Amino acid sequence: MNPRILQRNLARTWGAFFGRYGNFTSAQLAGIPPLLDGENILLCAATASGKTEAALAPLIERHLPPLRPTSRLTLLYLLPTRALINDLQYRLAAPLDVLRISCAMKTRDFDTFDPKYPADLLLTTPESLDSLLTTHAKILSTVRAVVIDEIHIFDGTVRGDQLRVLLNRLRQVRAHAFKVGDADDELVQYAGLSATLAQPEATAAHYFPDASIIQVPGSRVINAEYLALGDDSPASLMGYLRLFQQRGWHKALVFCNTRAEVESYAAAVRAADLSFGAAIYVHYSNLSRELRGEIEQGFSHAEAALCFATSTLELGIDIGDIDVVLLIGPPGSHASFIQRAGRGGRRKQETQVVCIYRTPLERVLFEVLLKTSDTASLAAFRPSVVVQQIFSLLKQSPTGALRLRSLADLFDGILSLADLEAILGELQASGYLTLGRMGEWRAGDELHQLVDLQSAEYTSLSLYSNIQSSDTAQIKILDQNTQRVVANVDRQWLDREVLTLEGRPLSVEWVDDDALWVLPHRGSIPATKLRYLSARPVLRYEIAQQIPLQIGLAAGVTPLVACGEGRLWFHWLGDVYGQALLDLVRYTTPAEKTVQIGLCLLLPDNPPASLVWTPQQVTRYLHDHYRRYEKLLAFGAYHHLLPLDLRRRSVIEQFDVPRFIQAAANLRVENAPEILTEELQSLLR
Repeated sequence: MNPRILQRNLARTWGAFFGRYGNFTSAQLAGIPPLLDGENILLCAATASGKTEAALAPLIERHLPPLRPTSRLTLLYLLPTRALINDLQYRLAAPLDVLRISCAMKTRDFDTFDPKYPADLLLTTPESLDSLLTTHAKILSTVRAVVIDEIHIFDGTVRGDQLRVLLNRLRQVRAHAFKVGDADDELVQYAGLSATLAQPEATAAHYFPDASIIQVPGSRVINAEYLALGDDSPASLMGYLRLFQQRGWHKALVFCNTRAEVESYAAAVRAADLSFGAAIYVHYSNLSRELRGEIEQGFSHAEAALCFATSTLELGIDIGDIDVVLLIGPPGSHASFIQRAGRGGRRKQETQVVCIYRTPLERVLFEVLLKTSDTASLAAFRPSVVVQQIFSLLKQSPTGALRLRSLADLFDGILSLADLEAILGELQASGYLTLGRMGEWRAGDELHQLVDLQSAEYTSLSLYSNIQSSDTAQIKILDQNTQRVVANVDRQWLDREVLTLEGRPLSVEWVDDDALWVLPHRGSIPATKLRYLSARPVLRYEIAQQIPLQIGLAAGVTPLVACGEGRLWFHWLGDVYGQALLDLVRYTTPAEKTVQIGLCLLLPDNPPASLVWTPQQVTRYLHDHYRRYEKLLAFGAYHHLLPLDLRRRSVIEQFDVPRFIQAAANLRVENAPEILTEELQSLLR
C-alpha cells in the first residue's frame, strides 16, 4: 500500500505512533493493511522493525474509536516475560496518553488492572491471563483483538500448549457473551509477532484460525569473531575487554548459559583492572524483581558498562545501545542464538558478536549456529496442561463443578475424549478430584490443600502455571544492613559460608528457616567457588546433524575413530536420540557412553551391521524407559499427575519414533579420514 494512503487510513493513530518518524518501516507497510481489513496475521520480521506498532495502531484504529460509551477491556497483548511487559508499558505510555487509551499490566509481580474499571488495553502473560479467566472471566467478554508477541518463544513449549487452551477459553467466553446478548458478535481478531519461525503456517494454526503469513526480509548481518577461552581461567577474556577502548566500544552484554558462569565471570572481571572503567552488572532470574529493575535501569543509562546475564535479557527489554554482544558458550538453539546476537547494535544494519568458546565442540557449535537456520520439528501437545487447566477451570466455575462435555469442547481437536476421561479418573484416584452429581467433578482434599498453598511465598505448583520450577523450596538472601531481599535461591545454598552474588563475595552471617542473612565478605572469593565451565545445554538433533557438515564430512557419514579402548563412533544424533541409540545398541553390543553422548559412543569393535528397528521395538523401549526422557523433554510441572499410560505415551509422541528410525537408518558408517581423526577426538574434550 502507498504510504500516504496508509497514513490516511490511520487517521487516529498516525501522529501518536509514527508522527515523530515521518514514515513506516517495511514490517509496518506489510502488516498494517491486512489488520485494518480485519484479517488475522502472523508477522515475522527482524528485531527492532516496529512490529509492536504494526499490530497496535491498526487494532486501535478498528476497535477503539475516539468516542466510546464506557471503558472496557478491548485489546489483549500477551508477552512471555514480566520484564518485557514493564518495558513495553513504558514505551507505550506516551502514544497511548495522546490517544486517551488506558493501559494496565497484570503479572505476578505487578498488577495495575482494576476489574471494576478495566483498562482498554491489558499487557499480560499467559499465566496471568489464566488467573484473570479464573477470577474475572466476564471482563474478557469484551475483548475484540489479541496480540501474541514473541510467539516463537511460546511455540513448541508447555507454555505454548497452555496458551492454546487459554485462547480457546477466551473464545468460549466471547461466544457465551454473544449468545446471551452481552456482545454484538463473538469475533476476535489476532496478530502474532515473531522475529524468526521455522514453520510459520503451522505455528499460527496452533493459536488462531485463518492467519495470513507475512514474512518481511531484511534481517541484520551478524558480524562475528571468535575468542578462545580456557575452561579454568578468564585470562583471555580480560585481555579482550582491555581492547574495548581502542575499538571505541563502551557497553557490552555478556551472555552465559548458567547462573554459576555468570557469577564466576562477573567476579573475575570485578577483580580485574579494566582500563575503560566499565561498571559491572549481573542479571538472572534468582535476583529479586526490584534488584533486576535497578540493574536494567543502571545498565541502560551507564556510559560504559558490562552486564553478565543468562537468558533473562535475551528478549527485547530496553537496555540502551549495546556496542557488542559476547556469548560465553553457545546457547541451545538457533532461535536463542539469534535473539542474543540481536541485542547489539539495534539501530544499525549489523550486530557485532564475539563467540567465546572453551572447548573445540563449543567452537563448532557456534559455527553451526551462525550458518544454519532453525529447522526444529513441531512438538506434540503436552497433556499435563489438561491437569493444570482442570484445576483452573474448577476455580473459575460458579458452581465449583466441572463436566466432561465442557472439557471435551475446550480440548476438541487437541486431546481425545478417552484421554480426558483417563485424566479425570487419575485425579479422582489421587484425591485431587471427587465425584459430585451425575457427570460432575469437584475439588478433592488434595486440590483444596494446593489452593491453600497458593498464598504461600513459594509453592512448587501454581494453579495458573505449568512451568517446571525447582524441586526444592526457595530461601531468601537478605542484606543484614538494609533488611532488603536481594535474591531467592535453592536451599542447597545453605551449606555455603561465602556466596557470590552480582559477582561480589558475601559472607553468610546467620541462617533461619526463611533466609540467609549476608554482609560483604572481607577477602577474595575462594578459587574453588568460581566455575568457568558448566554443563552445556541439551544438544538438539537438528543442531547435531549439522556438525559433520561443518567439519568437512558428507551428509549421513558417521565416522569411526580407533582408540585404546575400542572405536569411537560419531553418530551426530543429539542427546535424546543418542541416549536411545546407546540403549538399543546395547541389546547386541557392549557399547559405552562418552562424555558427549549426543555425538559419540564407545564400541569394542564396529557397530552392528543392521541399525534397523521396528516402530514396535522403539516404542516398547520408550515405554519401559520413559522416566529417562521426562526431564529432557520438558513436560511441565503437572506431568506427574497424569495416568501412567499417558505419561508413557507423551514421551513416545514427543520423542517422534518415525524420525528416530529414519535417522538411524540413514547412518553411513565409515572409517574417519585420517586428516579428521584428531579434530573428531577433540570434540570429546
